[in-house]
Amino acid sequence: MKALKHPGQCKVCGQLKELTAEHIPPKNAFNSTNVTVLPFEEAIKVMAGAEGRLPWDTKGLKGTVQQGGHKKYCLCRECNNNTGSWYMRAYTDFAKTVNAIIQQEGFTVGNSYSFIIKNLYPLRIYKAMMTLICDINNDCFGDESLRHFIMNKEDKNIDTSKYSLYMYLVSTQMPRINGLSAIVNFNDAKSPVLTSEMSSYPIGFALYLDKPENYTPFGINVDIFSKFNYDDKCDFQFGGIPYLDINSQFPIDYRSKDDIIKCVESTEQAMQIEE
Repeated sequence: MKALKHPGQCKVCGQLKELTAEHIPPKNAFNSTNVTVLPFEEAIKVMAGAEGRLPWDTKGLKGTVQQGGHKKYCLCRECNNNTGSWYMRAYTDFAKTVNAIIQQEGFTVGNSYSFIIKNLYPLRIYKAMMTLICDINNDCFGDESLRHFIMNKEDKNIDTSKYSLYMYLVSTQMPRINGLSAIVNFNDAKSPVLTSEMSSYPIGFALYLDKPENYTPFGINVDIFSKFNYDDKCDFQFGGIPYLDINSQFPIDYRSKDDIIKCVESTEQAMQIEE
């Protein structure tokens, strides 16, 4: 038997197979330029503010350049082909339409906007987002019903009380891709926020698992997309969707550069007082 070149467990079907390189997000959804991937020991220098670095300062760090966009070996060929043809084409068209609206209307970071997108395939876009989230996590969070939901294009059965999907618009070319993370809930320290996020111009989305009732995410909830049929096409009104900036790799951090700098300066001043 021929040895597998990229063996691994497919993130969707869960089987041990030869894995194929998948663009995350899709290549034609503005993910076709070279990106530098930092290993953990380099990325932590940015996240920890080592050597006085700010979160967007990667100068001098050693990383690997990926040609033609961010890619990852995470799906077997069958799942890659199926999810690509079933869902990612609709997501790509969606991203291109959003980009055109941003450019035509001249959106400003920090504001929220309302607009209508015509001929949208809601369920396909929702499943594309859920597939991408599963791509960067393990084994569909151990949920066989979620696996079935993704592997069967007609399936609409997903527990939206457990999974809450929020979407926003992003302005920068700085992508942020985070697997499942636990974030402090300042409204209730005993109820952490579990989230996995993907932000890459022009769309960002975050999946919340068992979202605490007293926590309000950024963005608009798009769980209603899961209620449509696979072939349903409609004109959809997006109301009050925020246009945000990504300036750090911390999950669900949407602070401006000015806000981050002020926070750093405030922390440094507090540390000096304690000394």
